[in-house]
Parts: sequence; C-alpha cells; structure tokens
Amino acid sequence: MNNSLADVAEIQFNSQRFGRWQTVDVRESVDDLCASVSLVASQPEDGQAEGLDANTVTDILVGGELVTRVRPDLIDRNEDPEDRKLTLQARSLGRELVDCQYSATLNGLKLEEIVKRLCDTFKVPVKVEAETPIVPNFSMQCELPSNALINAVRAANLLLYPLPDGGLVLTEPTDEPAVATLTYGKYIKSYRIIDEHRLRFSDYVVKSFDYGGGKALAGAVKDTGISFFRPMHIVADRYGQSLGGCDRRAEFERNRRMARAHRIELKVYGWFYIAADGLPQYWRINTQVRVVIPKEGIDDVFLVGERAFRQDDQGGTVTVLQVMKRDAFLGAGAEKKKAKRGAGVSRMK
Repeated sequence: MNNSLADVAEIQFNSQRFGRWQTVDVRESVDDLCASVSLVASQPEDGQAEGLDANTVTDILVGGELVTRVRPDLIDRNEDPEDRKLTLQARSLGRELVDCQYSATLNGLKLEEIVKRLCDTFKVPVKVEAETPIVPNFSMQCELPSNALINAVRAANLLLYPLPDGGLVLTEPTDEPAVATLTYGKYIKSYRIIDEHRLRFSDYVVKSFDYGGGKALAGAVKDTGISFFRPMHIVADRYGQSLGGCDRRAEFERNRRMARAHRIELKVYGWFYIAADGLPQYWRINTQVRVVIPKEGIDDVFLVGERAFRQDDQGGTVTVLQVMKRDAFLGAGAEKKKAKRGAGVSRMK
C-alpha cells in the first residue's frame, strides 16, 4: 500500500486510467450484495467513455487502491459546447444476483456451498470466512437470488457483502478492536442522529412450516420500546426449519430494525485514516470504530454498516459512515462476544 494516499478517484479499464471527476459517490453496505458508484465529469477527458459498454469490467480506484470492480449501469454523455458532461453509474459484480430472476433447488447443503454455487452461476467471486449450517431446503422459483441469499445468511447470523474485487464475502460481524477513534470537532466534520420510529414494531412473529414433520412453526419476540400494538408477521422462507430458526429470525428482525431506527451518521474528513501500523487505510464496512461526541454523551465502539466516499465542489472530500451497535447483526442463539475496546488511532487523513 502507498504510504501517502491522495483523495483521488479514478476508473481503470482496457489498460487505461481516467480521473478528473467533479462528483464522486462510491458506497457499500453490509445489507447489500453490490457496491454502487456514481461519477460525474463536467469536462470529460478524451477517451474517458470510449470502450465502456455493457460488458466492460472497470476498476474503481481511490488513492490508487482498488475499492470495487464494477460493470456500467448507465453511461450518459452530454455533448454541448456550453455544458459537456459525462455521467457513469455502475455496480459491482454482485449486481446480477440483485437484478436477475432465477430458479434453483439446492437441498441438504451447507449455506456456504449454496452461496458458492449461486455465485459461480453468475461468475461472482466469493470468499467464505465462517462456519455455516446445513440448509435442509433451499428453493427459488423465478426469484431474485439476493433475497433468498440474504434471508438464509441472516438466519445464520452472518453477513454477505461486497469485496473490492467485485465479489462477496460470507463472514461474521467483526469483533476486532476499533480501527480508529473519531472525535467530534477533530475528525468528525458533522454528524446526524436519526430516530426513524416507523421502522420499529411492537411484536415480531415469524411463521414457517416443517414439511418433514408436518407441523406449523412460529417464533416471536417483542420490542419493549413500543408500548402500543404494532405487529409485524413474517412468513419465513424454507431456510430455517426449526423453532429456533424462527426465533432467530424474529430477534434478528427486531434487533436490525431497532438499530436502523436509531442510527448515527458521521461525516469525516477525507477517505482514509492512519492505521495502528502507521499506514493509511481507506474506510471499510464491517470494521469497528470508536465514536466520541461529548455533547451527546457518546463514547462507545460501533460497527460500520455503511460507507460512502463523496467528493464535490460544495462538500469537498468526505467519507460518510453509518454506524450501529454490533448486536444489531446478531439474532437469538448467536455468540454475543463483547466488542474488543480499542483506543484507535490519533492521526487521520
């Protein structure tokens, strides 16, 4: 890795590299199977869009480091003597799992094998970093693979999210120490504390059916913070065929919605931080960060669930991080390891 990384976004394809983007937005989330990219050049370089088509695989570089590998969704060239503009919108290689409708039946396999087979079908690289359970019944009929995969992964208390090579990683929510300490007024440019109450429900009931045993199954959990009757009933897919599976899904839905309903959004300077080894690292999802906002009484470690690199003439170069407690990604029966508290780093890029 470079010892000095610049806040410069570039695209690289067909042995060519282009920068000079006036507007940059590169985002990833632990809830999505593909990263998304939006780039705008008000004065495009010659050849900046030449050779880009539906089949082109393009590397997105930040400070010379690969952050995602994409295919174009939209290429918009506006040729006007007074307003030349090139707009590129793209998503990483997992987008076919999100867009395509597909049918498959894969029964009695470990979850990791199901993920591997579906990813191989769509030529999406995948890395497995967790032990996974056997899924008795997995069937899709003209469905989005992303929905089936995300539901199965959540039932196993795991995460499936994009990697820089455009592929996916199947892993646990990290319990590694905080990679950095962010203090308001020093490294945090601004913050938002969002309470979106409409995301929460009083009762979560997950219903399923044990086709082998011929009996109905159900799991339920309450959100005690909602004192009035506001239920959510979910018909479970056939990925968790036990009462425990229904309970885990119900608790996961509650925990995730509680975390999403009360979330912290941080806008920090630049796209990099200086890691403990003294080298710059760009911000990544599924890492932990210590957040210190004295005015709000906040001094705790949070997991980065969403990250966006942004750059424009008005806001400058910033990273937007959405952070939440690690427990938001764990359902019932999961091993809730205490987050390793780290002092983080004191130098930021």
